[in-house]
Amino acid sequence: MRRFLSSFAILGMTALMLLGLARLDPFAVISDVLDWMFDAPPKWTQVSDLYSDPHKQEITHGDDPVTSLATLKAYWHSNGPKRRIIFVGNSQMHAISLAPGEQPSTVPEKTYVDLVSDELESEHEDELYRLSFSGMSYPEVFWELNYMLDDSDLRPDVVVLQMNYQSFWAGEVRESMLPMLRRGSFRARMETFAAGSSADAPSYRDALDRHDRVLATASTVHASEDTAGRNADSGVMTALSAQATPGYDLETRTRAQLELVLPEIKREALRESFEDALYRGRLYLMRLKPSTARSISGSRLLAARAAVDSIASICDANHIRLVLFHAPVNPRVSLYRTAADRQSYREFVSRVASKNGLTLLDFENRISPEHWGRLLNGPDPLHMGREAQRQMARQILEGMASAGITN
Repeated sequence: MRRFLSSFAILGMTALMLLGLARLDPFAVISDVLDWMFDAPPKWTQVSDLYSDPHKQEITHGDDPVTSLATLKAYWHSNGPKRRIIFVGNSQMHAISLAPGEQPSTVPEKTYVDLVSDELESEHEDELYRLSFSGMSYPEVFWELNYMLDDSDLRPDVVVLQMNYQSFWAGEVRESMLPMLRRGSFRARMETFAAGSSADAPSYRDALDRHDRVLATASTVHASEDTAGRNADSGVMTALSAQATPGYDLETRTRAQLELVLPEIKREALRESFEDALYRGRLYLMRLKPSTARSISGSRLLAARAAVDSIASICDANHIRLVLFHAPVNPRVSLYRTAADRQSYREFVSRVASKNGLTLLDFENRISPEHWGRLLNGPDPLHMGREAQRQMARQILEGMASAGITN
């Protein structure tokens, strides 16, 4: 009897705690207190009301590329044989951090790629698509580009690729991109590259292995469920089935009630709130910032560089014009630990451009410090304000015109 009452007490306390989490969200309170203590700018400076169009942007930012590219395929197919231009880069292409003195807008904000898109479509009738995702890696760009080249309705004519020192730190293909392997012809493509000897090949082998492990796990679970079902039908396991126990029934009813108190969408919001609080703790208390200068070396650097070479090669083989540009960097932030880091990065990009006859536009130091936003208690190393977006759009259009990409 005591154990029975203890079980109900534990369930009751759990329900109360979950109800408290749902109603109070203590993690958000912690974040607000930390922001106040360390003089963070208002939350509205990180613009959330951004222009969104799935025909012109990968609006999931890499979370669901299969669906996004299916939408693009249908749009491009129905929109006629126009010249197709894709801009590829990290979150700098899809985020705005308002600079000091800039006030909230009453209409959705547009990033510099959106502004370039408006100009190209109105003046030149080109189709521009923004393919951007946070924490972009160059193996991921190669992965996505191959998926697009595997379908004639997705093949671009021009690829404008952002070169950013921080992107050489990342080397994996994220989990959300693995379902692209369900297309057999694309999988065959990536198996060929994974079997190669280039430094980026292990990134593709790893992605293929992870995908296969997921499929194997799903197959095992499905087989187990089929076996359990057959046993239940024959009456062999009925007496031992979990569904036949009082505990299972109690748990099922409790879970159903808790779902009313804390539905999945609320749980996801709480998870993000918890992660935000942890991020602020790291930033404020441990002083580990995304703008912390670093030296990039070893296998990550080799894989990223090889992926850039692979991108250049596959664009050349498919008669796609590839344009590179150095992303702007906040002058108040140094991403390079040493001068040699910056020199090595820039020399590599210049070699790739020279070797492949590519246009290379340089915007690294073109946006002055007053046009950048703040990231909590420090300068934002990556995201620019409203005026900076306009300046970047003008500079890119001028660069494309001077390179003969637009007339």
